[in-house]
Amino acid sequence: MKKNFLLIFLIPTSLIGCNQEDPLSKNRDDVTDKNTQKSNFNTDDILNYFKKNLESEHLEPINSIYYDTSIRSDSLKYKKDKAWQLWEDANIGRMASFPHASENETEFIWNLPQAQRMKIKTFTKGSKPSTGYPFLINLHGGGAFTGISGPWASSFNTDEWKTALSLGKAYEDSPSYYFIPRMADDRIGRWYYQPQQEAWLRAWQLAVLSNQVDPDRTYILGISEGGYGSFRMGTFYADYFAGIGPMAGPETKEAAPIENLRNTSIRIEVGEYDTLFGRNEMGKSWKKRLDSAAAANPGEFNHVVTMQPNHGHGINYDEVTPWLMKQKKRISYPSTLSFMYYDIDGGYRKGFGYVRLDGLSKTGGRKSFKIEKKDNIYHITTEAIKGSVSGKISLYIDQVDFSKPVKVTLNGKEVFNTTVSHNWGVLMESIAVFGDPRRIYSAKIDVNI
Repeated sequence: MKKNFLLIFLIPTSLIGCNQEDPLSKNRDDVTDKNTQKSNFNTDDILNYFKKNLESEHLEPINSIYYDTSIRSDSLKYKKDKAWQLWEDANIGRMASFPHASENETEFIWNLPQAQRMKIKTFTKGSKPSTGYPFLINLHGGGAFTGISGPWASSFNTDEWKTALSLGKAYEDSPSYYFIPRMADDRIGRWYYQPQQEAWLRAWQLAVLSNQVDPDRTYILGISEGGYGSFRMGTFYADYFAGIGPMAGPETKEAAPIENLRNTSIRIEVGEYDTLFGRNEMGKSWKKRLDSAAAANPGEFNHVVTMQPNHGHGINYDEVTPWLMKQKKRISYPSTLSFMYYDIDGGYRKGFGYVRLDGLSKTGGRKSFKIEKKDNIYHITTEAIKGSVSGKISLYIDQVDFSKPVKVTLNGKEVFNTTVSHNWGVLMESIAVFGDPRRIYSAKIDVNI
């Protein structure tokens, strides 16, 4: 195996004295930097940065002076809250496309990339808990019909959408908030292409911004083609979801890397006689591999795989969402984090868990990562799976004693051992990467591999 050349460095915020004044401390006033030059630090600057990075494929850079602007530990929570408020302000336009929670069905249409349009229905069940509704993205079955006249011309997909709506209302999972999309283009008929990837991230972020949804109790599920889609997308975005529930649609191990499921519950339901496309055999394979992973990692890889006896492709769907609701909430900063760096339809994640990834090469390679954290120590292990992956990752530092050094090892070699500090650049950046109120970080270490 070809050896990687390693360069480890800390972003300027941790090696350079952070003596800049806080950009929010003077609101719209200028602040003098360390070289006595003027830099326009103001809330409008931060707001514009967030707006530029809404649903963007590539993250716009931040003026480097923000990484020189320190945040005192005793004001960190306040500054995170203020920055999140600016993120909310930046999303006002997007929020106009997301309906208020209602027990009555609400139907709307989203414009997606590649000129696709997606019909969506939402509804709630029960009273909103104090922490917000559990949020469920429910994908219908169906598929691609290449010979039809238009994007919504398949009566089969329309009927499957109606079925998903009726099943969602019947599942015993109240209180809950359902988001049920219709395929954007029946001629393509898949849930995991890049326009769809944008839809799921938009749905998650806007639902959370609505203050109606618990960020740590969100789920994605589906039946048949929706099972495949929920499996792929639930795995790809596993760090956003507390659980996923693919039914009658188990994926291949290549399409849904098991590494991503370490901290996300999954329930797979397959008919024992569902032989088309080898679905029953894939279900058995997932049971074997998940059982093995859970045995080797107690408390992780929480799962149920049921091969429903005497059933083919049509199975009982009623057990999945009640089971998901009873599992643990999402853990946004797990002590052990594992994931695969890979693309789906050419789309890569900007970050996963508490790691920024968009500094890595995007040439179709695959690389697995495992990060084990204890106190102030992070052990990073990587393995090349396919092709070559090179570039930079950023490890967001949190839940450590910031008065003491942070130690990082990479594949058994110590590569970093010094203190880190809070700064505005990382705080803004992490919000733009994830759009997640549970993942607002203020310090990081950059690692070149």
